[in-house]
Amino acid sequence: MKKKKKADFWLERFGFISIKANSDEAIWFHCASVGEVRSIKNIVNKVRKDNPNTTIIISTMTTTGRSEAINFIKADIAFLLPIENPIAITHIIHNMNVKCMIIVDTEIWPNLIYSASSHTTLLLINARISDKTFKTYKKLSFIFKHMLKRFTAILTKSELDEKRFATIIQDDSNIATLGNIKFQARKPISEVTTIKELDNTHFFLMASTHKQEEDIILSWFDKQMFGFDKIVIAPRHIERCADIKILAESYGYKTALLSSNNFNCDVLIIDSFGKLEGLYIKASKIFIGGSLVKVGGHNIYEALQFKKEVAVGQYMFSFQEILNDAIKYKLVTLINSKQDAVNWIMKKDNITEDNFIDFFQEIDKKNMDTLNNITEIINDVINKKD
Repeated sequence: MKKKKKADFWLERFGFISIKANSDEAIWFHCASVGEVRSIKNIVNKVRKDNPNTTIIISTMTTTGRSEAINFIKADIAFLLPIENPIAITHIIHNMNVKCMIIVDTEIWPNLIYSASSHTTLLLINARISDKTFKTYKKLSFIFKHMLKRFTAILTKSELDEKRFATIIQDDSNIATLGNIKFQARKPISEVTTIKELDNTHFFLMASTHKQEEDIILSWFDKQMFGFDKIVIAPRHIERCADIKILAESYGYKTALLSSNNFNCDVLIIDSFGKLEGLYIKASKIFIGGSLVKVGGHNIYEALQFKKEVAVGQYMFSFQEILNDAIKYKLVTLINSKQDAVNWIMKKDNITEDNFIDFFQEIDKKNMDTLNNITEIINDVINKKD
């Protein structure tokens, strides 16, 4: 039965989506995966409050994102995006009376953009351009310029992103910086499932690590455990777990995969999805990856929301704003060498509750401004007479 259900999900990729004609207005959000879905929670809640008859549609690129849209956002309709299928996209827009389609972050699918913008208002929110992507967009600006002009508005997460979009489009009339929505919602600990076998375990967590990062950190440990019961590794891409196991064993650690249910080990590798938040809650020390290599880092707020101090490497350019705020309140440590790492690992936690209270107050104020500005734009579209 489960296999059939999963197969049904993937049929949505080809446009086989069960929808009915909708007489009321609908707003369609497109999100890549879980992180993007979670980031729109407060926006969706406010849009619903302001427009109680509006149908909320969410499409995603992953089945985990689809599940989050149903269970966390309570979307009226959720499905996997029909990849580059303009016929299916146009059909959904017309039959569901979609007044506005909102793409979260920078999911650039040409046929999606061209077909959606031809039939409804198209917005890009939390828009960003990484260093690498900016170089590509500049090189191919003759393609991306016309594509990005199809958006009624591009709402960026930072002024740097705004400047980059303006450079590509050669016009800033439809671009504005409204802030980063990925710090909008804090999840109650009571809603998070933890790994019970790690209860009362003093462990070091490497979260969302990329290739080479596990090797770097394990070399810093130098076959020591520094008093930890375990080292837990939750790689960004779980298909790498077998290779990471071989690596950890080469350092002399007794290693196991979570799926083996063997917790009698020094290094535990998480080879399934949906465990990271529970690990953040239980971990004694947390390093967040994508930051020792030029990936740009990952969202440190996912751990900070549970009042956990974190450490990162020097490459955090994708999350510079939240990093600056966390540094301001001494909630993050930058480590770029073995000595930095050892000093941090050995340091006793001295972060007070006040540090987090002040940090969240500042974030909440920024969030409220961002939320009000984005929902005002969406409400204007919903209430605009055709």
